[in-house]
Amino acid sequence: MRLAVPSKKSNRKPAPKPLRARGLSRSASKSKPATRLEEVLRSAANIFFAKGFHATSIEDVARDVGMLKGSLYYYIKSKEDLLFQLLLAGIEDGDVYIAQHIDPLGEPVEQLERAICAQIDYIIQNKVPFGLFLHEFDSLSGKRQHKVISVMSRYNNRFVDLVKRGQEQGKLIEGEPWLIVNGILGMCNWLYRWYDADHGTSSQHVKQVFVNMLLHGIRKS
Repeated sequence: MRLAVPSKKSNRKPAPKPLRARGLSRSASKSKPATRLEEVLRSAANIFFAKGFHATSIEDVARDVGMLKGSLYYYIKSKEDLLFQLLLAGIEDGDVYIAQHIDPLGEPVEQLERAICAQIDYIIQNKVPFGLFLHEFDSLSGKRQHKVISVMSRYNNRFVDLVKRGQEQGKLIEGEPWLIVNGILGMCNWLYRWYDADHGTSSQHVKQVFVNMLLHGIRKS
């Protein structure tokens, strides 16, 4: 615990707590949804994120968007259908975002740095859907999990391929590429839980620190 010094005030802001209860992102509703289905999906994402999938009812979502429960089924088949659409869209959007920011044929360490930065930006910009994916993936039934996993594998392999190429060129340490990638993504992914732009740390500074830690750790000297 930090002790206050009565005679001198510090301008430094306190460090964020490493963990905190999940809450809705302040930027979760910046833009209005274009369609009624988008409104339903956004409402479901926010409520699932705040309350948890199993603690949320269809009535909760219908009430939030001003519908009768029966009217909601015009747009979705079930509560799990809502979750599936949200998680699939989230991982597909993330995959597209990473693909847009890297050149798979470029210098591998440089491209890995770009991929890490893109991952951090995507998480910070999409804290609700990203956190929902991490917490509620196991709530999907088997077939739906397999569909999401197929996209997630493509997503992860963008990083794995860069690590493999870096190793082949003697620029990165030895080790199973998937293990190195899981370490990288695991470190980045937890940002959704503790990062708060209002705290004063810019996303640019986060990227700089993370890239330094990660790449210095796996780059061959």
